[in-house]
Amino acid sequence: MVLDGTDIENELEQVITARQPSRSPDKLKNHPPMTGKPKTIASIILIIAFLSGGGLMTWLFASLRVPPKRAEQPERVTIVQVYKSEPHTVQELIFGFGTAQPMQEVTLSAQVTGEIIETLTPLKVGKPVQAASVTTLANGESQRAGGDLIVRIDPQTYQEQVEQAEDQLEEDQAELERLQQEELNLKRKLEIARKSYEAFQKEYDRVLSLVKQNIANPSDLTSAELDLQRYEDARVQVETELELIPSRIRQIEARRQTRRNQLAMMKLELNRTEVTSPINGQLSEIFVEQGQFVRSGDRLVTITNTQQVEVPVGISLEDYGKIIVPLEKGQYPPARISTRLDGGMHWDGIVTRAAPNADPATRTVDVFIVVDNNEFEQPLLPGTFVTVRIDGPVYKNIFPVPRDLVIDNQVLVARDGKAVQTELKTAANINAFRLINEGLNPGDQIIMTNLDILKDGDQIRINNEPETFVSELSRVKLPQIRRIEQPDSDQF
Repeated sequence: MVLDGTDIENELEQVITARQPSRSPDKLKNHPPMTGKPKTIASIILIIAFLSGGGLMTWLFASLRVPPKRAEQPERVTIVQVYKSEPHTVQELIFGFGTAQPMQEVTLSAQVTGEIIETLTPLKVGKPVQAASVTTLANGESQRAGGDLIVRIDPQTYQEQVEQAEDQLEEDQAELERLQQEELNLKRKLEIARKSYEAFQKEYDRVLSLVKQNIANPSDLTSAELDLQRYEDARVQVETELELIPSRIRQIEARRQTRRNQLAMMKLELNRTEVTSPINGQLSEIFVEQGQFVRSGDRLVTITNTQQVEVPVGISLEDYGKIIVPLEKGQYPPARISTRLDGGMHWDGIVTRAAPNADPATRTVDVFIVVDNNEFEQPLLPGTFVTVRIDGPVYKNIFPVPRDLVIDNQVLVARDGKAVQTELKTAANINAFRLINEGLNPGDQIIMTNLDILKDGDQIRINNEPETFVSELSRVKLPQIRRIEQPDSDQF
């Protein structure tokens, strides 16, 4: 209970009154009551006395109290889980996605115009097609043999053109033979004309001699001169005709060559009325049917060879650098093709080539994996979307460590019940693991838990068996690294 100044004065007055001897009322009348000022002074004195007494009592009790003994705090020990480091030979795995496509696929188009009068039976998708063999003859013509006839275009018009060209060649041959005979005749005729001219030249000389001797008349000389001129003109005419024969022969031979070329083109177009496949395969697309009129360039069918397929896969530039090195050395990295990430059907192939440029949109580079379907019971069909796993570089005698255990290239290693900070040197980072080539020894136990509170030198206690690379790898859903039991020296 807290008393104010007035209450204290009243209480003090009652105490003083109680301690004074009793007086009669008459005596009391002779003593006037106490004024306010003495009461205030008394109150202050009383308060000071109370406070002093309380402080004295507090000091006495404090001096009598014995301080408690401080217990020694034991050093904290942290329970941890550890990872046992061991050297392994591991291989990086490069993953990608792609769609299988045929190595050989050809779309046949019409090379001549006409109506389709015959087709392969049945002309349906999936029908196997045997390729025709084409050989080149000594004259440069190509000859087709064997193979399945896919489409036949009406050949009548082209057959007639071939026959017409052959007839024109025969006409040219006959004319050439006639010119050759005419050349022989002109040569004989020229020989006769020359002999006649020489004979009349002698006659002219004889008449001229007689005229000079006044034995013959001048008119005889004139007649002899006219006869000589006539024989000379005949000789010159034959010589001129004979000189024109070679040019006429060359003209006919040139025309014959042109018509031979035309005949070859006609025969080629006639052969093109029969459409065969240049590859073995199956019909995958059909664009025409029997009775349809087609023009040169119209598509007829598409034939696909599924014996070998390839899968273009886009990979990062970093992974491209790991693939192109063995390719340039003539090594072809193996690849596993699957229909699903977690397995499914799979095929084995090899990386055979890489694109020379990157895709600026996806920032990837295409590499091509070839699969030989002859080696598998179930072929990999073109158009199948697949997951591809390519064998990357191999790291030998390396310490794989979970990446979350390494902070600033340092780990905490459990040694003699303490956490010891250790510097590491990293060879590569793959998926959830960091490959360490310096800083660890076989059997080192790397602390995995309580890394946020532990520091170098802290006391620790290991709980449970240590984790290993094999156990950690088994927890990764899609590992990009695998352990190799017996590394092959040929692996890159």
